Amino acid sequence: MGTPLHSITITRFVNRFFRNTIPHTPPLHLTNIYEVKRKILSLKLRSASGNDGINPLMLRHLSRKTLTHLTYLFNHLRRLGHFPTCWKRAKVVPIPKPNKPGNYPKSYRPISLLSTLGKLFESIVAARLTSFVNRQHLLPHTQFGFRKKHSTVSQLARITDYISNGYNFHKHSGMVMLDLEEAYDTVWIHGLLYKLISFKLPTYLLLTLKAFLEGRSFTVHLNDTSSSLKTTPSGLAQGSVLSTTHFALYISDMPHPPNTQLALYADDTAILTQSWRTDTIVHRLTHATSVLFRYFTTWKLQVNINKTEAFLFTRRLPVPPTRLHFQQTVIPWNSQIRYLGILLDPKLLFTKHLTSVTHKATGIFLQLFPLLARDSTLSIPNKITLYNRCIRSALTYAAPVWSNTSILQLSSSANFAI
Repeated sequence: MGTPLHSITITRFVNRFFRNTIPHTPPLHLTNIYEVKRKILSLKLRSASGNDGINPLMLRHLSRKTLTHLTYLFNHLRRLGHFPTCWKRAKVVPIPKPNKPGNYPKSYRPISLLSTLGKLFESIVAARLTSFVNRQHLLPHTQFGFRKKHSTVSQLARITDYISNGYNFHKHSGMVMLDLEEAYDTVWIHGLLYKLISFKLPTYLLLTLKAFLEGRSFTVHLNDTSSSLKTTPSGLAQGSVLSTTHFALYISDMPHPPNTQLALYADDTAILTQSWRTDTIVHRLTHATSVLFRYFTTWKLQVNINKTEAFLFTRRLPVPPTRLHFQQTVIPWNSQIRYLGILLDPKLLFTKHLTSVTHKATGIFLQLFPLLARDSTLSIPNKITLYNRCIRSALTYAAPVWSNTSILQLSSSANFAI
């Protein structure tokens, strides 16, 4: 996971930088009571509280005087470049996965509950970080994850448009999806701080983010018992509003192999290329995966080779593509692939996708039938809301992408939606 010399060099640079850095007084863009109030109102009321027991509803009932003191506290923390230790202590609750053995640790999904006050302060810091990132254009145009005016549908439209243009020139398109194993949990903190320094973030923001990233800990709570306090030497905090931006910045310098297109959505990484010849596609994808594998290894991110997938888009009958090798492992060519929640087929007909979502929506409808039936006591407006939120949303997800499919497929889905 990265060369020892590289790790030592980065760590020494980061430690030396912060040892010689003092906070600016006063920092830029101080918060005010109105922003704090807006951030409180944006918190989800049903969010569970962390170790301190403070929930969003309590914050909504704070008096103006208390909000003034809270605003002063947040501004003072930013002057010092400090993030309180108690706000970095997570309460982890393991939720069992369905149909999994209860005596196996991986049968549980850990849910991290953070301090509500800490999340409130995070959201204020995140607003400054996002504003700086957008002004300086630090994220690549291929990254669509958790960015304003970007979405999974936008990325899907971009990719399908690229493949469709290839069809117009009778080209095949090859695609490889790299799976990063526990991507957020394995982020190298010193490596991230090194990149934040290279982006020339304001000093007060750098110091605050360093304090936020380092020294995090957690306790695991199961039934009425809890574990001893454990530290997290690496990784980003689960459930943090800053973590998504941090990860996007961490991989923002990802190399772009020649003759390829990259499609990123947070840690989902897809590589595409086009050619009239399938052997050319295999050669380009092999080279691209090798380049990205070296990059991820350098920055201590691990590619799960067993979950890496390859797919060929074509409307012709091509010569069967040769095997795609990656780190002495053969990556199979799949007959279909799921990308950002949509099933893609070789000709982009979306037949299997529409069949899948129709079956899914039918299952949801059957589960909700007692509430949606004619003799149900639920009001008509509530029935419409339930239908739109649970059934129609499942049917129409990514509709701008697959809406140009055949009339027969569209009519079968439309009949159900009506």
